[in-house]
Amino acid sequence: MSWISRSPLLAGANYAKGQILHRLKLRGHFSGSTGLQMSVETAAAYARRVVEDYLTYGADGRAERLEGKHILEVGPGDNLGVALILLAKGAGTVTCVDGFAPSHDDAHNSRIYHAIYRSLSPEEQARVQDVIQVKPDGTASVAGARLISRYDVPMDALVNPLPSKSFDIVISRAVLEHLRDLDQGWRNMVDCLTDRGEMWHKVDFRCHDFFSEIHPLYFLTVPQRLWEFLSQPDPTLNRRRLPTYRTFASRDFREVDCYITHIFSKQEFFPHVKLLVEGVHYDQHHLDMLEAIRPHLIEDFSHASDEELLVTGIFLIVRDPVRA
Repeated sequence: MSWISRSPLLAGANYAKGQILHRLKLRGHFSGSTGLQMSVETAAAYARRVVEDYLTYGADGRAERLEGKHILEVGPGDNLGVALILLAKGAGTVTCVDGFAPSHDDAHNSRIYHAIYRSLSPEEQARVQDVIQVKPDGTASVAGARLISRYDVPMDALVNPLPSKSFDIVISRAVLEHLRDLDQGWRNMVDCLTDRGEMWHKVDFRCHDFFSEIHPLYFLTVPQRLWEFLSQPDPTLNRRRLPTYRTFASRDFREVDCYITHIFSKQEFFPHVKLLVEGVHYDQHHLDMLEAIRPHLIEDFSHASDEELLVTGIFLIVRDPVRA
């Protein structure tokens, strides 16, 4: 398929075919089906890594900051492993909402939950006795009043699907770039926060394999109406980038930390960084790639700074919402 991927016309036709099949219900929805594509142990390790990421950057490395907190996880995907670990770390409740029900395997998930439970300390296991049922056959199920999951609940609905001021922390990972109406979704999440609440969002601006073999930013050359046809409903990339999140954060919160996690054509930065340094995080090769694609970008992106185009992933930590 690589020869198709290298042709804008053929790649676009291939994406359009996939979306038509999805609309006709002839193809499933695989966005968010992370665990389905992994082995049990790999999926369990991934969930632990995600929580560790939240703790490192959102909780300043202190798990005790979760103690008794009411957490909203937006876009949990095909299993609730992250929510289970958050409860084991001390969260009071975790509510998981997703705009759609991704493809999943209940039997596979039950083994993932069992693997996660086995990896917990005795103290952590004791914290989740009310939400997990461990079975002798190496499986487990999760449910209960402290672990709530709701699918087909779009966070960007015109009417907020969740009560206002009901969560201490709102979290998401590789979700916000998929909201069709990011402005509305952001407002709804802010409204859900308590007066001293906070949000921890990891956002992926990359092309998600759209025209990736042509140029990592080629998808920003596609006119908006054509893009909406090609990218919706799966995986629905809104293409909003760093300036949008900086504006949202500075407008709605008193405390903001924005970590850069990726630039295009490079692996994730560990640890994440707050500033890009030429010669350390990027070099002339990256600038040459920008120069090559910039004349072809649509107007929404053509005047962006080099930094705004280079940055393809952030971890946004915001605290203390500004109330009208």
